[in-house]
Amino acid sequence: MKRFVFDLDGTLLTGSFDFEHEYFKTVYKDEAGRLFDKMGEYLDEYERTYPRYSNDTLAYFLTTKSGLVFNDKIINGWCDAMSVVPDKIEDNIFELLEHLKSKDCSLAVLTNWYGKTQIPRLEKAGMLDYFDEVYTGDMVLKPHKKSYLMAMDRFAKEECVFIGDNVDKDYIGPRACGMESVLYDKNNDHHESLVKVKNMRELIKKY
Repeated sequence: MKRFVFDLDGTLLTGSFDFEHEYFKTVYKDEAGRLFDKMGEYLDEYERTYPRYSNDTLAYFLTTKSGLVFNDKIINGWCDAMSVVPDKIEDNIFELLEHLKSKDCSLAVLTNWYGKTQIPRLEKAGMLDYFDEVYTGDMVLKPHKKSYLMAMDRFAKEECVFIGDNVDKDYIGPRACGMESVLYDKNNDHHESLVKVKNMRELIKKY
């Protein structure tokens, strides 16, 4: 394999979403808890409906769904707040990245959130320089086919592997485009029939 594409959240880094809740509390006060509880559902629907994130479209969508007012300023503040979350680096990820680089593999990130949040997080973690490209949600969104084709770049689908923790977006989606995929399932939550690993070191042995 020549091209390895990684999801970010839950695969490379795991952030504290308490920061997100705190930001919502500064904006929406008593409604913040209700919004926070539903936000995952809202964003999942958005990502399946629209090809990328844009402030105008997201603000309209979330205002319609939640009944709370979203606008450009609020979304930008949300992105800024999330760019400095305390992140946990997933175990053995640097060991894996070094291994793949030593084999002259091309590495990329495909993540479903804004670049102005995700790129600073990768940089702060000391991880950004390992990747040739970072494709973010304001460019293209999983599980749309275009996202996986973009992440393949110049490589043939048979030369590419996708690694991530979400079954639909990181496992099924790439496979529907002809890419190999491996589910990062560190808590062993998913069926044994899936091609998966619990630890990044397993990928060093595999590739």
